[in-house]
Amino acid sequence: MALDTLGVTGRRDKITIMGDLLNIIQEPRRVTHILYKSNMSYVQLLKYLGNLKELGLAEERSTPFRSFMITENGKIFKNLIMRNDNSDPRSK
Repeated sequence: MALDTLGVTGRRDKITIMGDLLNIIQEPRRVTHILYKSNMSYVQLLKYLGNLKELGLAEERSTPFRSFMITENGKIFKNLIMRNDNSDPRSK
């Protein structure tokens, strides 16, 4: 999700960025769409998408167009992040 819709101000840590990207790619998304929604530079986005692919949390598809989509492991990771954010005493 975009930075402003998440209610986050300031800088995001790597885990938060990865979680945001996984939320964005719930369905196949083109790089341009991910770029606009994530509020990141193109170079940063490619770095994080590469990391997500290496970790098996996202997959790159080529049909019907080049896109990225979350994997089952990515969904599990995203749920763990969300559960941790809800139980984090610093977030209250």
